[in-house]
Amino acid sequence: LNTVMTRKELWLRIKTYHFNHIVPANLWAQIAAASSCDASGSKAFAAKIARKHNWTNGRALKAVFEYKKFIYLGVVSDFVVTPSKIIDVVWHEHLLFTKAYREFCDEIIQYSFDHHPELIPMPDQTGQYSAQFLDTLDLYQQEFGIAPPEDIWGVAKFDKDNLIAKNFQSKKKDQHGNNAASYSDAPLITQFDSTATDSKGFPEFTDFGGGDFGGAGAGSGWNGSDSSGSGQSSGDNGSDGGGGCSGGCGGGD
Repeated sequence: LNTVMTRKELWLRIKTYHFNHIVPANLWAQIAAASSCDASGSKAFAAKIARKHNWTNGRALKAVFEYKKFIYLGVVSDFVVTPSKIIDVVWHEHLLFTKAYREFCDEIIQYSFDHHPELIPMPDQTGQYSAQFLDTLDLYQQEFGIAPPEDIWGVAKFDKDNLIAKNFQSKKKDQHGNNAASYSDAPLITQFDSTATDSKGFPEFTDFGGGDFGGAGAGSGWNGSDSSGSGQSSGDNGSDGGGGCSGGCGGGD
């Protein structure tokens, strides 16, 4: 690590990252002209996902915002996190920009956030991913003070006590060479003014930057209220909810 960040500093770096690494320099002028907001790169990335997976713009942008939360959880957790299927779609799309993703890990989160898909569904591995998915949902609520939105994270259908009884537990990170131990400060929600809530909850963790955005393509508006489109992933296998893969430094064998 070049710097030692608090949870709040890490979250703000991730939240305000707008995928500028994935946009070629010669296209920035066109993208900036289509929007006056700072999140033009994020919206361009979301528009690409929406077109490819037949999602609405709003759904894609919300999924990108929840993906940022997943990345945050993956860095601060002491176990290997597992995404939902929808978040895994966004992760795969980010990974396709190999150089940009590497720069994101090196410069923004300063952490090697690796992707470890389930190659062949096997009871032991699927059980571990299921346990990790439930622990990821628990950590989400602990850090952000709200339940994960079901339209992006799915509904967990796992019996956690049964998973533990069968010795299916989250894989602990290999602490050597990563920064998990640096994040010993209080949960993220405690580092913001949590009294500043609105009808949707705490804006810091619910405002994903919707609103009008001309020129992005891919159908309907950006406000996230229209959740039409398939919203399904054809990617990795996994039980309902979990994406069948995990992420984190030293997160897979």
